[in-house]
Amino acid sequence: MKRKEGGQSLLEFALMLPVLLIILMGLLDLGRLYFVMVTLEDLAGEGATYAAIHPADLDGIRARAADGSRGMIAVDPSMVSVEYPPTVQPGSPITVTVTYSFTVLTPLVNGMVPEGVLRLSGVATEPILSSQ
Repeated sequence: MKRKEGGQSLLEFALMLPVLLIILMGLLDLGRLYFVMVTLEDLAGEGATYAAIHPADLDGIRARAADGSRGMIAVDPSMVSVEYPPTVQPGSPITVTVTYSFTVLTPLVNGMVPEGVLRLSGVATEPILSSQ
């Protein structure tokens, strides 16, 4: 006589479901993290390009870098920092850094990260083109 094993499959599924959900959430977090990193690099690049043309316009540099953030990432101009060279002249490098606090959603990773928040930054450097 053959015994029914339908209950065994259901039990195995019930035991593996939390593990599969945690893996899936981790993959979603990795995708979000990658998207944020690429966006921060793009925003820093925008700010650095503007800074290369208008190095004296600090508010404009911050606004230009923050302007590109929409949707999932909201960057305030106060999250943008500009590092000037000792002498502002054509050819000198100017660096723009955009920082962002990324909240981790995966429960296990959230427990490993202090307060569940990663501090990320995008950095771009361009040579100054004019000495305005």
